[in-house]
Amino acid sequence: MPFKCFSCGVTFDCVEDFVEHKLAHQGQPEAEEKRRRGLTCLGCGAPIAVDPSKANFRGDISCPTCGQVMKVVLEDGQVVFALSKSS
Repeated sequence: MPFKCFSCGVTFDCVEDFVEHKLAHQGQPEAEEKRRRGLTCLGCGAPIAVDPSKANFRGDISCPTCGQVMKVVLEDGQVVFALSKSS
């Protein structure tokens, strides 16, 4: 019977490997939370750093990796809305 990690989606055949994997997640809760909270490019999937001054922002943000322009709404540093803009 396979064991699936609901945190990251990896599947394991052996319960021992699954438990070891889950323990590795417990040491990284802050990194996991930061990854979930940030803005991610809708074009290439790269994380986009957002300046704290834009915690409450409406407008366009460009991905520094691929140049994709996205219309976004941020409230308290959380993404409320994001839409890729056509060139």
